Amino acid sequence: MSSIPSSIKQNHALRLFLVSLLILFAEVMCIRWIGAEIPLLRVFPNLTLMTTFIGVSIGLATCRKPLVPASTITIAVVGITLMLAFATPLNVGHLNLIDNLFACVLILAFLVFNLTVVFMSLGRVMGQEFATMPALKAYSFNLLGSLAGVVCFAVCSWLWLPPAVWLALTALLAFLLSDRKLVLAIGAALITLIAFVYRESTWSPYGNIRIVANHEDDNTPLGTGNYILLSNGDFYHEAVRILPARSLSEIKTLYKNCPMLEGAVRTWLEIPFLVASGWDRVLVLGAGSGDDVQAAIVHDAKHIDAVDIDPFIASCGFKRHPERPYLNDKVKVFVEDARTYLRYNKDKYDLIQFGYLDPGQALRVTSFLRIDNYVYTKESIQATLNHLNDHGIISMSLSTGGSSPVTRRLYKTITEAWGKPPLTIIREHTRPCDGDWSFFFFGPGLKPINQASLDEAGLRLYPRQNEYFDTRTATDDWPFLYLDFTIAAAYIYLLTLVAAMGLPLQLLAKGLSGKLVPSEVLPMLFLGLAFMLMETKSITALSLLYGSTWIVNSVVIGVILLLAFLANMLADRLRLTRLAPWYVCLTLSLLLDYFFRIPAYSEQHPLWLSFLSAVICCLPVFFSGIIFSTLFKRSSNSVMSLAANITGAAFGGILENLCIFTGVKSLSLLALALYLLSGLPLLFAAKKPAIENLQTEPSN
Repeated sequence: MSSIPSSIKQNHALRLFLVSLLILFAEVMCIRWIGAEIPLLRVFPNLTLMTTFIGVSIGLATCRKPLVPASTITIAVVGITLMLAFATPLNVGHLNLIDNLFACVLILAFLVFNLTVVFMSLGRVMGQEFATMPALKAYSFNLLGSLAGVVCFAVCSWLWLPPAVWLALTALLAFLLSDRKLVLAIGAALITLIAFVYRESTWSPYGNIRIVANHEDDNTPLGTGNYILLSNGDFYHEAVRILPARSLSEIKTLYKNCPMLEGAVRTWLEIPFLVASGWDRVLVLGAGSGDDVQAAIVHDAKHIDAVDIDPFIASCGFKRHPERPYLNDKVKVFVEDARTYLRYNKDKYDLIQFGYLDPGQALRVTSFLRIDNYVYTKESIQATLNHLNDHGIISMSLSTGGSSPVTRRLYKTITEAWGKPPLTIIREHTRPCDGDWSFFFFGPGLKPINQASLDEAGLRLYPRQNEYFDTRTATDDWPFLYLDFTIAAAYIYLLTLVAAMGLPLQLLAKGLSGKLVPSEVLPMLFLGLAFMLMETKSITALSLLYGSTWIVNSVVIGVILLLAFLANMLADRLRLTRLAPWYVCLTLSLLLDYFFRIPAYSEQHPLWLSFLSAVICCLPVFFSGIIFSTLFKRSSNSVMSLAANITGAAFGGILENLCIFTGVKSLSLLALALYLLSGLPLLFAAKKPAIENLQTEPSN
């Protein structure tokens, strides 16, 4: 085994490939793992990405210095792993900036410092290998290694592999690069710890799923076998036995020893059948383990289509749910994204129910892109209305009360999509164990509900006089249903982000000082900024086709890296003297991307629409890749140019947040402006004769 690292040490191309693989795999692993265990990071959704990018930039900028001591890297890796392992016992998931400011700052500083140390170390190794070969050849191995890292993590997500396997892969790569047996020893200890911590968890492609038996129901009419499903540490739903009931008042008798179920779950499941004209054909979007499906079975529905994006949660409806609703002959299960189902399916329904569609994201957490963002937009609701029969209705339920901005935004969105306000019912908690709930019903077959039944169940109509006020409608261009993000909050967000990045920024400035050639570095910086915007834009657009999932994200990143590799190969073979034609192609492709709209309902073949959307979204990356590789080939210091480019990509993570004000489509125009800015230094430098004499390969 020890001979393998020795041979790798002499093969610079292989080492560059392996360290690039390790960097990309570790980046994605940290983003997913830290985001799942520490919800605080969801408030700053790009902090982990920015920290890892800037860490790599620092490493590249200081690659001539000695490698970081192994003991320092070990302490950083162990510190991050232990924090993630004990996040749940230490109740880290429930900290917030308002009530626990000091603790939150300490956690952010701890993570930023240790992540910077780890990725600076990897960046320094990559920089040293980069300097041993021609720029474009090195960049090719870098892209191939990064692509391999994305593929590895996509496979891990596809196979539901847990963090212990992720750590095992990183430990193996680190050992191959370092030839230190200490890596294997520490790696084995951390892997054992993480395997024990997550022994009862299943890491589906979308989150950390854990099932907890609900023994409180064992001595009630519900019997045994009921459970609570947790996703990323948060309550997601309960799977319970559904008992027949003829009215809301009868629920109180059946569930008298289960106040939570009486007040929330059972009421949620029952009300749609009180306001619907019929329910022979039922569609449940976000069906989860199957409570809504079982309720439809109890009410004698003749056919039920159940749609859920998470394969593990859907499998619970076959194997774990106390009623096993998905084994019923009336039920047909589809494991796919809700919008994808609505786009291509042509069936009509009497009742369409929206269940929980976002595993693991609590409504209290500010988050920009969630799995269910595109399900509650105006276009999605209009597409859903097209699937109703003449007497059909749609039911939506969320854990929000009358004062929630989510309730107001969804109320307005439905009103604009349907043309009139929905029947909205609010349940606000009266006991500590209760929660707030809102129920939205709309469609041509909507029946009025008896006020006495509402009073008896502790429900009321929404809005009261002067209760509702205007808000922004959720659309496919602005799909942020859960966003309560004022201008003041935006400033606080940016200031906190910059403060958390203070140490990495100082280290980066120190590493770059005195080594920059503005006419070379500024174009690379702007290209990096624009690249990150287009990557985010592409992921967002294709999430509209398949949902915002880890596999979709990995596929999009992989396609972008592949296009960058092809552009690099083309630039290496062509002797380009003028970049203006490629800037024109880039501009036209970005304008095409801006005006292109993915349809909410389509007769086109799914493969054709997917191919067309992917080409339009990712084509700008190809043209910008040719520009980048051409400039990279001319650079007098390829390592510093790459450091500037990655720095730009890191700060693109801040600029992409502007879409919460201007919409997702605006990212294309912002990227266009940044790409054009990247050409200005070239325009001024072209007036100097020396620009023609730039080296085509970096000097070593």
